Amino acid sequence: MKTSTAALAALLAAATSSPFGEAFTPSSLLVRSAGSTSFAGPRTTSYNSYDDQLSLGIRLGRTEMAASAGFLGMDEDDEDTDDEDEDDMEDEDDMELSTRSSYSSTSTSTTSPFTGMTLDPWDPNPIIKPRPSKFFSNEKEEEVIPDDQLVQTMSADERKENLNVMRQIQKNDLPDLRMRKDHAGWVEANNDLKRRKKRDPWFALNDRLQDAIQLDQGQDKVDYLKNLISKLGGLPPGIPDHPRGYAVHTEIYDIGISPNRASAILEREIREERAARGRAMMQERKKNMEKEALQYEEDMRNPGLREDKEAKERRERTMRRLMAEIEEDNKQKRERAKELLGKLPETPESRTSSMDKAIDAAREEVKNIRRKQLGRFSTSDSADNAMSGSTSDDEDKPKSGADKAREAAAAEASGGRPRLPGDRDVTLGELDASTKVESSSSTETGPLNVEVTSTYNKEQSDPPMRKHCFQYTIRITNNSPTDTIQLLGRRFEIQTVGSSMKDVVSGEGVTGRQPILKPGEVFEYTSTAPLSVRPIGTTIIAARMRGEYRYVTLTEGQDTATPEQVEAGGDASSELGTFHFIFPDQQRVQPFRPVEDDDDEDEEEDEDDVAPTAESTASASPATPLKKTPSAQPASTLPGDEDMKTGDLLITPKDASDIITDEVRVGVSSSYRPERSDSAQEKHCFAYNIRITNESSQSIQLVSRRFEIQTIGSVNKDVVQGPGVTGRQPILKPGESFEYTSTAPLSVRPMLEKTPVVARMQGEYNFVQLADDGSTPISSTPLQAKLGEFHFILPSMDVA
Repeated sequence: MKTSTAALAALLAAATSSPFGEAFTPSSLLVRSAGSTSFAGPRTTSYNSYDDQLSLGIRLGRTEMAASAGFLGMDEDDEDTDDEDEDDMEDEDDMELSTRSSYSSTSTSTTSPFTGMTLDPWDPNPIIKPRPSKFFSNEKEEEVIPDDQLVQTMSADERKENLNVMRQIQKNDLPDLRMRKDHAGWVEANNDLKRRKKRDPWFALNDRLQDAIQLDQGQDKVDYLKNLISKLGGLPPGIPDHPRGYAVHTEIYDIGISPNRASAILEREIREERAARGRAMMQERKKNMEKEALQYEEDMRNPGLREDKEAKERRERTMRRLMAEIEEDNKQKRERAKELLGKLPETPESRTSSMDKAIDAAREEVKNIRRKQLGRFSTSDSADNAMSGSTSDDEDKPKSGADKAREAAAAEASGGRPRLPGDRDVTLGELDASTKVESSSSTETGPLNVEVTSTYNKEQSDPPMRKHCFQYTIRITNNSPTDTIQLLGRRFEIQTVGSSMKDVVSGEGVTGRQPILKPGEVFEYTSTAPLSVRPIGTTIIAARMRGEYRYVTLTEGQDTATPEQVEAGGDASSELGTFHFIFPDQQRVQPFRPVEDDDDEDEEEDEDDVAPTAESTASASPATPLKKTPSAQPASTLPGDEDMKTGDLLITPKDASDIITDEVRVGVSSSYRPERSDSAQEKHCFAYNIRITNESSQSIQLVSRRFEIQTIGSVNKDVVQGPGVTGRQPILKPGESFEYTSTAPLSVRPMLEKTPVVARMQGEYNFVQLADDGSTPISSTPLQAKLGEFHFILPSMDVA
């Protein structure tokens, strides 16, 4: 209790003393006596300062604690040691108090080494030296050189080098030193930058010029600074001259725009754009509101007028759109008609007259069809002239709608390529004896001689797919002794055998260019003609081709044809003589000979029908081409023969037959085709050769066929029928024959334990008798020529 009481007494004494309050009072407001800053004498001297009293209280507390500690069981040795320690502590406190009193007595005379001001250690708000900055610089004020004494001491190259070094310091060195936290290096580099900037007086003048322009200090001062800059050499090399008159920081140090700056510029532009759009929208809204107000007033004065006006405008817009569509459609139709017909069709005077003409044309066509069916078709009609191959003035008459439609359909089938009516002999595949079948030709027209030769290209052909490619070489010679000729274009007509139309191929230039032939020069090129054609037995040709080359004769000094000459197509043409693409021997249709080891049979036969083969003794007979029809398929079935169902044949099997019906002989023979058969898969292929001979005194025309085929073990007969024979309707004069070969692929399981026969076949051919002119049917009811019954017999069990 004595210790705490003594400590509390010392604290209260210190708190109530004058120095404790003075510690929170500025020194300038305190009035001190001369004797208050020093002390002398023994310990009993009073303490005037707060520190002295505080030290005294601490010592008193320690003394009391030491005294009270003796009652805690301390022995005499401990008390002696404690007394010694207490004496040492008192000595230290006396020394500290003496030092503080000495410093306090001299503190009023301490002077600041920085400002020269007197410092009071008891002042709670002492004066602090400010940090160096733009406004408080510890450097001396630099001397300003008058304008009349400014001199440019560096050359242009030195100024450029000085600027490059400054840019290096500003853009690279200072940021790098700042990142490495090298303060000393940064200060040194920055001082170097300032020195280099001071060496060129332009930098200071540029800052003054910028302030003069931005602060609007007058045009006179601006002109004065610009003239002064010009006298000192102008801008340093490498700084762009901007119309504003001064250079900014980024231009001086070649600093690109930062991403933040670019983003800020973009955002500002976006805000400006949005603001402009908003103002425009407000203006538009204001106009719309004014317009709506005026419209409301108008509607109130004239109810219903606006709706009628809008309806009228809609009708007019709709009519304009419809008329434009109709006009465009008519334009396309006229262009299409011109492309197909070669000329624009006649425009009807009115819809009524156009309808009348169409009805009259339809009536005439119906009459012609009826005459043809009744055999009274006039030979003077254009249709009959087309059948007989004769020519007359009727060809110049306008074609009927059906003919135009057929030609348009043929043109569409050719891929849009122009087509012309073909030669009749090529269509029938029966060339006249007077026609020269040659694979080459040589024709001289004017100064040009055009020679052509053709060969079969086996490498690019695929006979099973009816793809046959021919290669032809054309040689054009300029025989003129003086004229230079330039070829401008070509035009070819190609007709494949069996086709009723010619394909027209035309184009600019030859092989993509327009060659120039000087006197005596030769131009030669090779091209190919891929044809989709099927060999037939009545001719060896695959197609016929002819054409022409358009050219222009160049005048003296003219290097090439003018655009006008090219557009006109030249001033003359040279003919490409008629030649033929001829099948090689291995691709031609060979007559079938019923010999088992015959290796020369045609491998290009179809699964159902193949091209006919005409016997060498038979004369070429005309035939009417048929429209392309799908391969004959079983049209129906009939109940089969009982013996074929069980395999126990009631008649002797035979693989041939020969029968005469209505003076028409039909002979047939069959043979097995092992190379196209596979017994493991129960597939057996037979070939049969049919020969039809007209033994009557009148010409006949085959119009259709009908076969009945029953395989062994089958309960039904398959009926195969179709128009014509092998896709044609041949005409046979008295004594003439028509022969063709076909195949019968059968999928059947033979009954070899009972019979080698795998199928039985019979049928009939329908024909009509023709008048003396050889083309007009006598009767519309066809007659029948029977195909006698024969069998397809496997050779392994065939008996003699």
